[in-house]
Amino acid sequence: MNQDSNFSEPVEPSKHRKSRFVPFCLLIIIAVAIGIGIRYYRNIPQTLTETGTWQVYFNDVGKGNISISLEERLIDKLKIASVRIDAALYDLDSQPIADALIKAHQQNVKVRIFAENDNVDEEEFQKLKASGIPVLDDGDNEGLMHHKFFVIDERYVWTGSYNLTYRGANKNNNNVVWIDSPPLAMNYSQEFRELFVLAEYDRSSDPNVPFPRIMLNDGTEILTYFAPDNDTISPLLKEIESATSSIVFMAFSFTHDELGKAMQEQYKMGIAVNGIFDANQKKSNRGYSEFDSMKKAGLSVRLDKEEGAMHHKVIIIDEETVITGSYNFSKNAETRNSENLLIIKGNKEIASAYLDEFNRIK
Repeated sequence: MNQDSNFSEPVEPSKHRKSRFVPFCLLIIIAVAIGIGIRYYRNIPQTLTETGTWQVYFNDVGKGNISISLEERLIDKLKIASVRIDAALYDLDSQPIADALIKAHQQNVKVRIFAENDNVDEEEFQKLKASGIPVLDDGDNEGLMHHKFFVIDERYVWTGSYNLTYRGANKNNNNVVWIDSPPLAMNYSQEFRELFVLAEYDRSSDPNVPFPRIMLNDGTEILTYFAPDNDTISPLLKEIESATSSIVFMAFSFTHDELGKAMQEQYKMGIAVNGIFDANQKKSNRGYSEFDSMKKAGLSVRLDKEEGAMHHKVIIIDEETVITGSYNFSKNAETRNSENLLIIKGNKEIASAYLDEFNRIK
């Protein structure tokens, strides 16, 4: 044992006070900034109408043709960044995406990454760290940091079911929605800041979303939710109960009894319910899956036959409302994990794209 281990050099009183004063002041500044931000967000309109473009992307697993992968599409999107890239990533083993983030960093784009603790030691995360990109993680948290989103230049949002892995891009069925909307970007930026900054100081997050309801000029309505801070089950149940003709879903994991029962009740009322479950997840859920209960009740549900995972987390209501994001239909997603959920209403073109994906899956 080092003979000096119990000995500390005397510190001049002024220096000692200064060493404690600096971090204390930093915490005060952060708290004031957050308070101002919260007050600002609460005073802005809760509904905003704006212009906004969007795209919906799926990987082409099983289509048998040459096309652009989700990996390639994301890299193209990262190239447009001129100021900032914030990314909350459950997983990353894609070397091309890591290289694209490093290239952006080298071009003076401010890149920040927040990762799931279980995966942060993987090679590509460590590569980002080594390049000088700040990478933080959620620590030893009970739930998962399950997000898969990017905010670019505080204007563009990329989110969906796609984990940034080889399997995510080349083997699994995944979806992504890309939306050009500064208010939506503000919603996701706040979520990212809470993860990245507040976690560093062990502070709780603010459940208020700056723009909970956004209206695009084409009539598209976008509702934003973040679990576990927001109530996510109530809006999901509301959408299911609002169905007047059809409910279609693609579920990697579906174990939430309330959601399953709500769909069964709608089926009893004459609503057509059609769903696809990931076959392997159904097996691994050991009786918790809603599949058997729905099948027994007569709903039109089936297991996928894809080689990889059927990784979607999507519900389509009446061929015009789409629910998507990182959010599996489970209690963990509702109460423990960091998740994002979008409800996109009044856009039949977006709904049609998701219905085409449903019909394509084997």
